[in-house]
Amino acid sequence: MSDKIIGVDIGGTSIKLALFDSSGIVSKKWSIPTNCKDKGVHIPYEIVDSIERKFDETGTSLDELSGIGIGVPGPVDESQVKRAVNLGWDNFPLKQIVEQKLRVPVALLNDANAAALGEFWQGSAEQLKDIVFITVGTGVGGGIIVNGQIVNGHHSSGGEIGHIPVKSAEKRVCGCGNLNCLECYGSASGMVKTMNQLAGTTLVSDTKELFELVKIGNPFARETLNVTIDYLARALSGILNTLDPEELVIGGGVSEAGSLFIDPLKNALEQYVFPQIRDGLQVRRASLGNDAGVYGAAYQIIEILKMIPV
Repeated sequence: MSDKIIGVDIGGTSIKLALFDSSGIVSKKWSIPTNCKDKGVHIPYEIVDSIERKFDETGTSLDELSGIGIGVPGPVDESQVKRAVNLGWDNFPLKQIVEQKLRVPVALLNDANAAALGEFWQGSAEQLKDIVFITVGTGVGGGIIVNGQIVNGHHSSGGEIGHIPVKSAEKRVCGCGNLNCLECYGSASGMVKTMNQLAGTTLVSDTKELFELVKIGNPFARETLNVTIDYLARALSGILNTLDPEELVIGGGVSEAGSLFIDPLKNALEQYVFPQIRDGLQVRRASLGNDAGVYGAAYQIIEILKMIPV
């Protein structure tokens, strides 16, 4: 019986894979390096080879594989990766290549959307329908789920929370080419830049060092945290007031600071969120960590397979 599912999460340095059954139980997790040579042309074939080897190692027939979900760091549509700068892909036929090699359905989704679906599916004790997921790390990413469905958008760019424009006295150029996107100020790299500007010298090189200074009451670190939280809270409140979700989930490397980051963000949200929403909104730290992407990729293909006539 074909009830095995593979979830794949393609990152800039490594590709995480996990083998699931159709109920969402993981039996194997592993990873391979991301080979970006020759504009990433080898990646789909190395994913296929890795899956074939894993099935061979475990004595499992590939006939038991029913589908594969793949999260990609960039916009995707139903048939191809529109763009993945770090991998060298433009209109890349990832789905077609993997489907032809393994002869099973493949679902593509953006990696932040995959992480959002993973948290939606397995991250909470209760099954919700509407969540907003934000990752605060090197950049700011996100995923929006409405009535159990990821919002990918007409241009394959739904959930690009990090590119909400913010108002600032200075000008920072975003990686997308626009000026003063949220991630210029609300990301880990944005926080480090703000901190060192306030201090007038290079005091920190990452947010781990910054939060250590927050703990001991360093005024520049505390001001940096206050400024960053305010940017994030204003932008997120716009989304929350528009969508009225059940839950806001916060992931990414900066969320690892725990209550030092989450608590002030909750407090700031209370200033800006519409009262009717504020009183019932759940805010939590993401619980799946680096596994969220493979869970979400697996969930996506499981849901798609349910719609295919037997």
